[in-house]
Amino acid sequence: MAASRFRGLRLTAAFAAAAAAAACQAADIGNFNSPSTSQLEAAPNAATVNTTVIGLLGGARGSAGTWASTLGIFGREIMNLDGAEPRNVLALLIGPLEPGGFGTDVGWTNTYRNLRTAATVLEVVDKVPDYTAAQRSGVKGFVKTLMALDYLNQLRVRDTFGLVFDIPKDPTVLAPFVTREEGYAKTAALFDEARTDLAAAGTAFPFTLTSGFTGFNTPATFLRVNRALLARLQAYRGRWQDALTALNESFLSTASGSAASLQTGVYHVFSTASGDAVNGLFDPAPRAIVAVPEFLTEARLRPDGSRDLRATSKAVVGTVTLATQGISSNVRPTVYPTNVTPIPIIRNEELILLRAEAQLALGNRAAAIADLNFVRTNAGGLAPLPADFAGDLVTEILYDRRYSLFFEYGHRWVDARRYNRLGDLVKQLPTHRVFPLAPIPVDECNQRTASPPKGCVNVLGL
Repeated sequence: MAASRFRGLRLTAAFAAAAAAAACQAADIGNFNSPSTSQLEAAPNAATVNTTVIGLLGGARGSAGTWASTLGIFGREIMNLDGAEPRNVLALLIGPLEPGGFGTDVGWTNTYRNLRTAATVLEVVDKVPDYTAAQRSGVKGFVKTLMALDYLNQLRVRDTFGLVFDIPKDPTVLAPFVTREEGYAKTAALFDEARTDLAAAGTAFPFTLTSGFTGFNTPATFLRVNRALLARLQAYRGRWQDALTALNESFLSTASGSAASLQTGVYHVFSTASGDAVNGLFDPAPRAIVAVPEFLTEARLRPDGSRDLRATSKAVVGTVTLATQGISSNVRPTVYPTNVTPIPIIRNEELILLRAEAQLALGNRAAAIADLNFVRTNAGGLAPLPADFAGDLVTEILYDRRYSLFFEYGHRWVDARRYNRLGDLVKQLPTHRVFPLAPIPVDECNQRTASPPKGCVNVLGL
């Protein structure tokens, strides 16, 4: 892909890095050492807001590696066997997960920094004199979609512990935690607000999106991304008819089984340009990141006896074996072959598998099998399931999601939890634990000692 257009921004556009780090104790956006921040609030103009909006996308990119790596460890997709950092095993595979422990921020700080910045954009956008009404709507629709995705990301991590939804501008105000169910409902509503804004946004955004949004860089085409992300959320909630409705309005397509069609979607992109960032998941030797050993051996066989193409194209038996603390692997992921390989946000292959889930849950077994077969034959080279397949289709769905979406977004961990199959994840040693969710970070807990959130506890795991 082309250069990512974050050149000179690197997560800071206008003021993203200067915004507050904590969800409810977020520092007020005013920063007297930052002229661009003052300009945004006191005299917002199109150039400043446009730069800030793209900075929000850069801020979201800053957590993309966390979803793939930390959640990938929780879901037994990969392991981080960096000998210089034993806590990748001690904390994330053995535990317990502690509110103040290693790795348990899991994007919380970055997420709420981005959300506070986004909220400020929404506060000022109607004051921008050099925007048309349609351009204001475009900014609102895009920013609200990114905010909803940020909330969804944290709901995946914290689950029944809930999260903070409202983000006060006053740093002395502690916003309340909401339950998982409230969080999902509010996030779905935000996606729908964004939809309304995008529908009124005219034919073009006032800002230029990165190359990761090629094909989805106008209000009308980006609306299909908004619906795709909402479908993911509705699947997580188990609201299957709503998920199917959103999928029908998304960019889901089975017109072609080509690799390009399955890969169609939106991506976080990287470059080696000064001021930009490279993909930190690139580890060719490898030095730290390996796939779990069973990733290749548990892949299904194709008619010719070879393994599922999704397995063999995403991992190989390497010449280097990493070992630490009694565990080892020589299976090297190849999902990110360069330091500028994009990371998917959402793509067509996931949408087809989401539709298979929805169809199965709604009793449309034949339609679910058809969608699974489309993916497994085109992406995996596997024989199709028979039309009268009487086996456990949930197991088949989880298998296909595991191999189609490996090392992208922590899908397997979330999938195992929502189907009550965390116990099926392989533990490399008896001392290891599988964690169902992550605790609330300690800084949030320390501010609420009188009435701490229920997530201010150690998570012992299974």
